[in-house]
Amino acid sequence: MRKFASLIFIFFISYSALASDIYILEDKARNLNSKQVQQLFLAGKFSRLPERNFNPGFTKSVFWLAIRANANDSNQKLIIGNAHINRLHFYISTSSGSVLKYTTGDYFPFKQRPIIHHLFNFPLEGKVGDLYLLRVDKNGESLQLHAEILPNVLFYQKTMNENLITGLLWGIIVLVIVFGCFLYITVREKLYLYYVLYIITGSLWIIADKGYGYQYLWPDFPDFASRARPIFTSLSSLMLLQFMQVFIGQGKESRFYKPIWIAKVGLLLIAILFIFLPIEAKTNGFLFLGILSLAGLSTQILIALSLVEKIRQKNPQAWYYLFSISALITFSITELLVHSGGSGPQLNYLSNYGIQTGLVIEVIILNFGLANRFNAYKNEKEILLLEVNKKQKELTDRIIETQELERKKIADQLHDDISSLLSLASLQVSSVLDNINSETSVLKLKKAGKVLDSVSQTVRNISHTLTPLAIEKYGFKNAITDLIEGINSAEKIRVEHIMIGFDNAEKSFLTMQNDIYRIIKELLNNIIKHSGASHCLLQLVEDEDRISIMVEDNGIGMQGNTRIKNGIGLANITAKINYFQGLIEISKKTEGGLMINIEIPIKTN
Repeated sequence: MRKFASLIFIFFISYSALASDIYILEDKARNLNSKQVQQLFLAGKFSRLPERNFNPGFTKSVFWLAIRANANDSNQKLIIGNAHINRLHFYISTSSGSVLKYTTGDYFPFKQRPIIHHLFNFPLEGKVGDLYLLRVDKNGESLQLHAEILPNVLFYQKTMNENLITGLLWGIIVLVIVFGCFLYITVREKLYLYYVLYIITGSLWIIADKGYGYQYLWPDFPDFASRARPIFTSLSSLMLLQFMQVFIGQGKESRFYKPIWIAKVGLLLIAILFIFLPIEAKTNGFLFLGILSLAGLSTQILIALSLVEKIRQKNPQAWYYLFSISALITFSITELLVHSGGSGPQLNYLSNYGIQTGLVIEVIILNFGLANRFNAYKNEKEILLLEVNKKQKELTDRIIETQELERKKIADQLHDDISSLLSLASLQVSSVLDNINSETSVLKLKKAGKVLDSVSQTVRNISHTLTPLAIEKYGFKNAITDLIEGINSAEKIRVEHIMIGFDNAEKSFLTMQNDIYRIIKELLNNIIKHSGASHCLLQLVEDEDRISIMVEDNGIGMQGNTRIKNGIGLANITAKINYFQGLIEISKKTEGGLMINIEIPIKTN
């Protein structure tokens, strides 16, 4: 921390180390050449540059800087503290004439700069008595000019300090971007994607504004260098609004939702406008800066109104966003004042690193807000998981209870039916053995045979209840057909059925078919026992992604809901349907009876 403070102190000192004689002349007609300017300087028409700063605001004039060469020039450099000047022509004027040494600016490739730097720097290479002339042209745009002469040692020291401070600030921003990407990949929530996009677009605007973008990202595209700032200004404002809406949970019910949507469309159109705008149109810089200023002001007003709305609703995320955006807005206003020709700190720490610092402060506060939101999200997930586990336990308990009831039913059937039948058969066989020569022996053996046949049929029925083997042997369609034929043979109810599909014989599908078979059997059993119906229709349809079951009867319907409340059979059916994440709907028919619709999704995996 002490090293960081000392670097800032050195940085401030570096700007007040030397006071140099730099003179300035305004060429409103834009028609002076270097020889004429040299004569005007000798005639005393130049004015001393006040405090090395000059801020004419929007201007169509050309400005000339003049500096007398001295014996120390070989170890000094002229620093122009503005990264966005369209055209710069550097001359060395002697008694015999002027020589154009360097031509550079935003309208020329970056490689034409005499010194590789994000600002414009010129080595002083003249002789004592020579005159350095610098033609500064930013026609139709806002010009803020800072000029100073620094010894090489101080220049490189200042450059090293700038690089170190810039590296620290951008290192923090890059870490935040990586952290945001990690959160998005982990949680898959669009909020974190918008957060990353906002930081990236905001960072690109700062990089373009400070001249680093032209130095490192697009050095061979001077046309884009002149467009980059308004493009990234619009895109960062757009993402700022988008992120804010998701961060504070602003929905369509908000009265500011539609105005923000219109503002986002407008910002996107402004960005597109500057992408395709002819370079000659930049002479109307005042108009375009007015458009950008209006868009920026509208963005800030919409943000403020949205935050006030959410704060009144006691939304904690709105406070985080308010504190985070306040720092950035403060520095943005300072930057706007500088670019529009107003007063403000120039080329000190705040004007050089104010926006970066504001962005760093903003993302740090937003990270706290995101962490708070993530913890709330995590708590909601845990509560939801507990609810799911609770419901799963209830479902499991119901399935276990149903299984126990089924076991009891099977045990009762074994005890009441098979046991009594076997006892009867045993009695008949014993009687035959006791009277082997009796005339009634044959009759008793026949009765024993019938009893054993009944036992066999009962065991077969129980076996089919436990596992419908007919599906595996003969297929699902045949098993359903066999079931319905068995019901119709009793002549208590007439069951019609329609089946479409169900040609899949894969083993992975067999379990689902078994459960569907049990569901259908339970539905038909309920109708036979409780509905009093004389007719029933069963429809089974297999689509690509789901199975549809529809059962309707002409019975008594839902009288007091007695047929659908607290029924073990229905609980068993519902448990199976829930297991397959299906849906069941029971409705009363107007002409009497019930209609049951079941939808079961087919999961290919």
